[in-house]
Amino acid sequence: MEKILIVDDEMFSRTAIEDILRAEWSGIEVFSARGASEALGILEREEIDLLMTDIKMPGMNGLELLAEVRRRGLSMEVIILSSYNEFDLVRQAMKLGTFDYLFKPAMLPPDIIEVVKKALQKQREKSSSRIAESDRKRLSRDREQFFRDLISAAGIGRTWFEERAAAFGLPEPVGKNAVVVFRLIRYRKSMAEIFENDVSLLRASVCNVMSEALDSVKDCQFLCNKFDEYVWIVWEAREDGRQEFYERLEALIRTAADFLRRYYGLEFSIGISRSSASLFDCCQGYTEAADNGRESETGIFYAGGPDSGSLKQEMRAALDYIRDHLGDKDLSLQTVADQVGISRNYFSRIFKEVMGVNFIDYVTRLRVEKARSLYMNTDMKIYEIAELVGYSDWHYLYSVYKKQLGHSMSKEKRRKNP
Repeated sequence: MEKILIVDDEMFSRTAIEDILRAEWSGIEVFSARGASEALGILEREEIDLLMTDIKMPGMNGLELLAEVRRRGLSMEVIILSSYNEFDLVRQAMKLGTFDYLFKPAMLPPDIIEVVKKALQKQREKSSSRIAESDRKRLSRDREQFFRDLISAAGIGRTWFEERAAAFGLPEPVGKNAVVVFRLIRYRKSMAEIFENDVSLLRASVCNVMSEALDSVKDCQFLCNKFDEYVWIVWEAREDGRQEFYERLEALIRTAADFLRRYYGLEFSIGISRSSASLFDCCQGYTEAADNGRESETGIFYAGGPDSGSLKQEMRAALDYIRDHLGDKDLSLQTVADQVGISRNYFSRIFKEVMGVNFIDYVTRLRVEKARSLYMNTDMKIYEIAELVGYSDWHYLYSVYKKQLGHSMSKEKRRKNP
C-alpha cells in the first residue's frame, strides 16, 4: 500500500487534499501533519512514498523540512504547495529535488490527482530500480563468494558446485578457462608517495584499474584476496582457439600491469594456470598460478614452463624445429612462429618468458655450441662449420664465437692440443 503524507498548518487545505486523494484511490494510506515537527515524527515511523508540503509554515518551513528529508536520505517524491509571492521559494525547492508544485489558490481536484498520479508512478519506478539494483548487488556478492569458495576448495562438492553454477548462469563444462594470480611484489615506495600508506586506497586503485582493463572480457570473475594478491578467473565456451585465448589473455594482463607500473609504481609477478574444461578445477588452477608466480620477479609466468599447460605442444614443437633447422640461414622468429601456428608477437613474448632469453640469443647460443662441438671433434674447416650452423660468412661465426665464449676458436683447439 502506498503512503502519502500531507503537511500544512491550514486544516482546511489539509483536509481538502486528503478527501480528494481518498476519493480517487482506495489502495493508499494518507497521513497528515500540522507542521514539520509532527511530519518528521511520522517519517520516522512510516515509509512514506509521497510528501506534499506547504512552503510557509510556523517554525520549520517546507524548505527546511525538505532539506532535512534529503539529509536523512529519504527517497520519497515531494510536491510543494505554494501560495502567492512564493515563486523564489518554489525555485529553491525544485533545486532540492522536488517533483512538482501546486498553486494552492487555483488548484482543482483534477490538478491534484494528475500530479499525484505522476509522482506515485515515478516513485514506483524508482522503487523497482532500487530493488533491481539491490538484487544485482546481492547476486554479485553471492557469485563472488562462490568463486572464493571455489579457489579455496572450502567444502566444495560436485553436486553443490553444479547447483550453484546453474543458479549463476555459469556454463559447465566450459570450453577452456584459466586462473591468473597477480602478486604485488614492489610497492613500498609508492605506498608512501602515492597512497600515503593507505592500504585500502591501494587496493581500490588496483581493483579499479584491473577491472577496467579486463572489462572487455564478458566471461570472467575478478577477486581481491588481499591487498597484495588479486585473482582473475576467465573462461570461454568455445573449445578451439586455445592459443588465441592465451594471447588475448596476456595482452589484457600486460595492459593492466603496465598501467599500474607506469602511474602507480607497482610491480607484479603474474602466474597463469594451465587451461581446464571445468570451473570446478579453479582451486587447482589457483594453486598452479599462485605457485608459478615468482615472488621476487616481475613478469608473466605460465604454469609448468614449456613442458605443461597450453604451451606444451607449441613450445616443444618450436624448440625441436629450431634444433633441426640451425643450418637454415632463413631461420627466424617469424618462420618458427608460422611453423607452430602462433602469431609472431605472441611467440616472441612467451619464448622469452619460458626460456629466459630472447629468440635471437637462444638461437645464437645453440649455433655456437654446435659450432664448438664440430670444431673440437671433427677436421672440418671453419667455413664448412659456418655453413652447417646457418652462417654464410665464417668471419661472422668467428666473431660471434669469441663474443659468446670469451676466446677464439683457434685458441680453444690449442688448449685441447697443446
